[in-house]
Amino acid sequence: MLYIMGEKSFSRITQIAIVVSDIENAVRAWSNVLGVKVPEIIETAGWSKSKVMYKGRRSNARAKLAFFKFDNIVLELIEPIGSPSTWKEFLENNGVGLHHIAFNFRSFDEARSALEKIGGEVVQEGKFEGGGYIYVYSRELGAIIELLYSD
Repeated sequence: MLYIMGEKSFSRITQIAIVVSDIENAVRAWSNVLGVKVPEIIETAGWSKSKVMYKGRRSNARAKLAFFKFDNIVLELIEPIGSPSTWKEFLENNGVGLHHIAFNFRSFDEARSALEKIGGEVVQEGKFEGGGYIYVYSRELGAIIELLYSD
């Protein structure tokens, strides 16, 4: 377990996200399998609110999102609708599949620094109402890690 300044920073996965090509079909399929109601599908905001940066450059990345909320974790479905983005790149290179694992942080800067120290590369970051996110790809971990934070 990674410790940052004496705190267990990666002690609880809060979200697992899957990139999909058709979110309407995906939410119906997941709802059927899970035996739950179909969640609302939302669209992310444009640049003026999201301030998305993809590989260090301003991006018009947008996505349709749906969230299945459980007691211990959230399953997020993501359909890319703007580009360039890590979601679109993932879909084009890999097809539908597991995109990232997310963790919540009180100290976003410390967590980001820790991931970069173990070989992480920032691939995308942006804002949403009440907070923001940063995706870090770690070759050592073999995964994209999302750091969620609140304003």
